[in-house]
Amino acid sequence: MSVNYHAFQSRNVLFSSAGLICEQWRTAFSGYDPTRIAAILHLDYNAEYLYLTYFHTAYRLCLKNGILEKQASAPALPEEPHASVGVLFPGSAENRGRKEALPYWTDQLYFNETMALYHLLKYTKDAPKASGIWVPNTELDGASIRSRQNDPLLTPFSRLFTGRTELLRRRCEQLDGSPLPVKGDAAYLFYAVPQIPLRLIFWDADDEFAAQTQVLVDSGITDYLHFESVGCVISDLLEKLENPDGCAP
Repeated sequence: MSVNYHAFQSRNVLFSSAGLICEQWRTAFSGYDPTRIAAILHLDYNAEYLYLTYFHTAYRLCLKNGILEKQASAPALPEEPHASVGVLFPGSAENRGRKEALPYWTDQLYFNETMALYHLLKYTKDAPKASGIWVPNTELDGASIRSRQNDPLLTPFSRLFTGRTELLRRRCEQLDGSPLPVKGDAAYLFYAVPQIPLRLIFWDADDEFAAQTQVLVDSGITDYLHFESVGCVISDLLEKLENPDGCAP
């Protein structure tokens, strides 16, 4: 099976439901010393947490128990007074008029994003380097190559945005993608983490060909990730573009 197939199968699967796999990874990172990885990736940490960003979302690793959490936003609370003791409600004097979404930390992460971050912490080399050579992840050492005509991640993505190039461009820009001066109807550069860029190139359908999508990574990405988790990163990027309002638990 290809790495993209495994990433596709893991979509919308909560990491906490993975049973033994979840327990093994959390145990492996219990009591984690962040000194080395923080120096290499320029990460902040304190006595309790190591902080990361992934597609511009804040994450943290609890150093004591190895659990990953991410920052999410709860819907704004309704502005109606409630009678209670010791609870801050939107109708209270302290909170009256607040309409913005409320940030909070949750450990309800999906499988792909969790494995991408655990692998980043585990597999990053002491002196990782980018090669400047852009390749599909199926061409990385160790990856299993299947027919690109029916890629489980790219083919549905191409179908979804057939005839909708302007929508794709808007979503790429909403995700902080930077336009690329390359051939294609939509081409953008993204960063999963500051050290891991991805290039997405989309060609819309014409009279002869169906729409096609390509996601390229630096061939040196395996200085940061296991080749299997590169598929997780690509899946997360595509999901954020396919369903920008449905990525957080």
